[in-house]
Amino acid sequence: MNPSLFVLLFVTFIDFMGMGLIYPIFSVLLFDPSLTILPSNTTQEMRGFWLGLLFALMPLIQLFSSPIWGTISDNKGRKNPLLISLSITMLGHVISIFGVFFSSISILLFSRVILGIGCGNISIVQASIADLSTPEEKAKNFSLYSMAIGAAFTLGPFIGGFFSTWGFSLPFFFASLITAINLILAKGILKETQHSRSEKKLNCALGLKNLKKAFHIKNIRAILLCAFLTGFGWSFFMDFAPIYLIQHFQFSSAKIGIFYGAIGGFYALSAGILIRPLLSRLKPETLFFVGCFFAALCIFTVPFYPSPVWLFPFVIVFSYSDTLITPAATTIVSNSASADIQGEALGVLGSVNTASYALSALLAGTFIGLNASLSMWVGGSSFMIAALILLGVFRKQLIKLY
Repeated sequence: MNPSLFVLLFVTFIDFMGMGLIYPIFSVLLFDPSLTILPSNTTQEMRGFWLGLLFALMPLIQLFSSPIWGTISDNKGRKNPLLISLSITMLGHVISIFGVFFSSISILLFSRVILGIGCGNISIVQASIADLSTPEEKAKNFSLYSMAIGAAFTLGPFIGGFFSTWGFSLPFFFASLITAINLILAKGILKETQHSRSEKKLNCALGLKNLKKAFHIKNIRAILLCAFLTGFGWSFFMDFAPIYLIQHFQFSSAKIGIFYGAIGGFYALSAGILIRPLLSRLKPETLFFVGCFFAALCIFTVPFYPSPVWLFPFVIVFSYSDTLITPAATTIVSNSASADIQGEALGVLGSVNTASYALSALLAGTFIGLNASLSMWVGGSSFMIAALILLGVFRKQLIKLY
């Protein structure tokens, strides 16, 4: 494997591990009345509100930071902006340690802002992978990108759940340490991949402009809309399913970590090996549709499980289905952009994705505090709507599947 590609995949792993790390931590921190991060008399709906805000802040900030990092990388090259963003990410994890140590919801919220700035570097990573890839390698390399995401969600929740048994600050210490290692590797190994520089102006409102721009790009706006819906549905389910698992199956933070680790593990296995035959045989539009449709069906079944044993087949089918979505959407968008605007185009996709995560978390928190089953009904519906849109827009290509 190209050493630079390895480093980029490691950066992806770090970013998404930091996202996965919090699933078994924040739900327990905020919904266990014996812990002091919120007053013991805080209502369930207010606990849900604070949880939603914690989940929402990072992607909300990424909405603005991701396209800015993408534009900077188009102007100045990929490597130096990536090193700066990794330093900011490490700082965010350190601030999280203090937030847990002092039982301060304010410090934790601030740490999510800093992490949102740093982890906006995902647009740099995607653009760098596109730089390194020939047209024939692009789908394969973006599937490795998805594999890195899956590996992150395997270890992130497991680390969060496992280490939190000795203290909720310990997982964030580990995250800051591994980010520092990644920073050293990127400094020493990563080669500059951007050689045709541009002179685009930076704009703090670029994320919002990207959202407006996204739905005026005729050839990919349907894909961007579906990317928004799948991101919204994924976030609605993944962010708040722990509350359902705690209330209905009495899951501890360690068990929640194992559940998300299993999803991430099978996602990584699927992205790295199991979906390879489909990548060479099916068009990205077809992969996107199949992933959305079966992910929706899986999520809809969860409220009917009589015991947690049924979560095992769910993990397998849901993870495999979800694996198809990211490389398909990313490949379609990347193929539609010229070489000199890869960072900008993928920044638009990043803005759409992060907006979906942020909006989902902001809307869901209070309602999930009242009815945890909504995480399944709303999440599944978002995936199904995306599948129906893809069926309507690309029905001729999809018919060829049969």
